[in-house]
Amino acid sequence: MKKIFIFWAVLAALTLKAAAELTVFAAASTTDVMKELAEAYAKDGGEAVRFNFASSGALARQIDAGAPADLFISANTKWMDFLADKKLIKTETRSDIVKNSLVLVIPADSTMTYEGFPANLTGMLAVGDFKSVPAGTYAEAALRSLGWLDTVKGKLVKGTNVRTVLMYVERDEADAGIVYKTDAMQSEKVKIIGTFPAESHPPIVYPAACLTSGGSATGFLKFIQSEKAGKIWEKYGFAPAGG
Repeated sequence: MKKIFIFWAVLAALTLKAAAELTVFAAASTTDVMKELAEAYAKDGGEAVRFNFASSGALARQIDAGAPADLFISANTKWMDFLADKKLIKTETRSDIVKNSLVLVIPADSTMTYEGFPANLTGMLAVGDFKSVPAGTYAEAALRSLGWLDTVKGKLVKGTNVRTVLMYVERDEADAGIVYKTDAMQSEKVKIIGTFPAESHPPIVYPAACLTSGGSATGFLKFIQSEKAGKIWEKYGFAPAGG
């Protein structure tokens, strides 16, 4: 009888632990900062946070297909709007968290210059998929705005998320890549040679919202907008959404 009691006690504890764990679907470009934010949140007494990192488009489609999650953090408004239209987010919790910049990166030992781009591009240019990856959507807009799209369209290699794009450049599989400033800052294998003009693409903002099918994630959502979290965001190169 005692063994049965212990079994059910352990099972109940595990169930409560699972119930207390948050599931956050977050844009791939937030991978490093989100992990540190989750650690800081736990130290403040918050629940454990489990992440699913991928392109915002892939995550939104997973949520639409019924994947269980409590909070969604997108790298653009398009995919948050997609879920809002399907009534899959709690609209009252939606807010813009931070913003980012779009940069051109090359392998650390390359001598290519931003001033000579794209005429000096002899190899491939890595970008996110234009349709499903926000970094790719921003890249397409910037290339089109600057009149460079036709020049590079035959040299594009597309990644499934911004971290894949960065990896292509790190491995010398592409001569250059268009990524977020925050991703480039995390790699010693690439260097930033230029920042695309802010007016060449839509503002790069990261909206977050709790999901209607999930549990309460308002505690973590509030924390990542706190002054303490702001210092962590800044450490990774993100800027305040309202700044």
